[in-house]
Amino acid sequence: MTDIAEFQKVGVVYKSQCPQVLAHQEASCWEFVFIDQAELGGLTGPQVDFLVVFFPFDESPELRHELRVLFPDAELIGYVSSSATAMDGLVGRDGAIPVVNLPLSAPFANFLLESFATIRVGRQEQQLICHQVDELRTFFDAFINMVESSGTTSDRKPAITRLLKDILARLNAQECLIYLCNDEGVTLNRAYGTGNIADIDIFEHQSNSNLVDRVLRTGTPFLDENLDFPIKTAAGSGCARIESVFCLPLVHRNQRIGVIEILNKSGRRFTDDDRSLMSMLVRPLAVALSTIRMFDQAERLTNTDDLTKLYNYRYLMHYLEAEVKRCLRYKKKVSLLFIDVDGFKRVNDTYGHLVGSLALAEIGQVLRKILRETDVVGRYGGDEFVVVLPETPLNGALTIAERIRKKIEDYEFVAQDLSIHLTVSLGVANCPKHTLAADGLIKKADAAMYRAKELSKNSVKVAV
Repeated sequence: MTDIAEFQKVGVVYKSQCPQVLAHQEASCWEFVFIDQAELGGLTGPQVDFLVVFFPFDESPELRHELRVLFPDAELIGYVSSSATAMDGLVGRDGAIPVVNLPLSAPFANFLLESFATIRVGRQEQQLICHQVDELRTFFDAFINMVESSGTTSDRKPAITRLLKDILARLNAQECLIYLCNDEGVTLNRAYGTGNIADIDIFEHQSNSNLVDRVLRTGTPFLDENLDFPIKTAAGSGCARIESVFCLPLVHRNQRIGVIEILNKSGRRFTDDDRSLMSMLVRPLAVALSTIRMFDQAERLTNTDDLTKLYNYRYLMHYLEAEVKRCLRYKKKVSLLFIDVDGFKRVNDTYGHLVGSLALAEIGQVLRKILRETDVVGRYGGDEFVVVLPETPLNGALTIAERIRKKIEDYEFVAQDLSIHLTVSLGVANCPKHTLAADGLIKKADAAMYRAKELSKNSVKVAV
């Protein structure tokens, strides 16, 4: 199996002065090779042993073309040199090329390079998957689609769901679920499923959590074909039953990353072919899911606000524009909440900016807990937040807005042993009721929020 350690060489192209790559000249597992731009022509043939090549971002497109020829397998990263106090990390993107500030902190440099190394390994292992296609004919289209969709957020879940449905059709079972470890590798969370069994949460909370945790902990598949677990429906008109369970650990590079679970095999009995098929599927599935996780982490790095860990302005606007287009195309509704913390300047002036920052970060946590999984919340700027509510009519948005207002009002923010109470003003706008454009939705909700501030604060107002 290919290992990340094979990709340690990092090129740094410079024009007149050799740049400082790391903020602190400490020992690094990466081999930095500094190359004068004027000497590129002296390289003999393609350099295939480089993972990444940094180059001056302000140079001509001809340099990029030359680098792609000389370093065909390397990722290109543009850089701009700045003072040591400049913001660490990605500062932009030019097409497929990310742009960073130099010097980089060692933790960020390691994360960035390890991400590209993992993706390189993932690509090579995906080639191995293609060699197994003859044995997995039924899943060829679905699995390849899943791998190809891993780089696009909106395509990932439908692609994975399609694969799960193909597994169910092949095994003649009712439900397929995937549980993945969190980033710390401590807890399992249900990440994907087909939704074929209503109220599956009841089974998960009362019985299934311990089962999948045990499979992850021991690394041993679990099979129970004589289960009889009733799931009473919310309406009380009847109940579904979990009658058979087949769980297998998902392992990638000797690390258990999750569990795949098949429920309610028709006739209860899983055949030898069923078991053989799942045994073949779990490894490439684990590879693909690990690759998707790397894309998620890289996207989180560029799309997340550092302080609140919510989405940033760039991602919010991109998502909102796509959601409004989808809303208009399919005649759906999308609502938006614009939230501003009342009198936040007073908090900074009274307690200091550090306490203010901690309070904003805690507001972000409160918002994430209140909102639904399908809602998107981000920091618009300063003490302003935006929530996008897909497929939500105005009345539903008002209910959510009032829930947020009340929760913040009652919440005790604790920062540096201080007890702080805050309130928020919210503006609500809806597409297509108030506007047909993404920027119009922001403006309408923003104006409604200012009316709420002017009239009483700690209130919710609807756009006009």
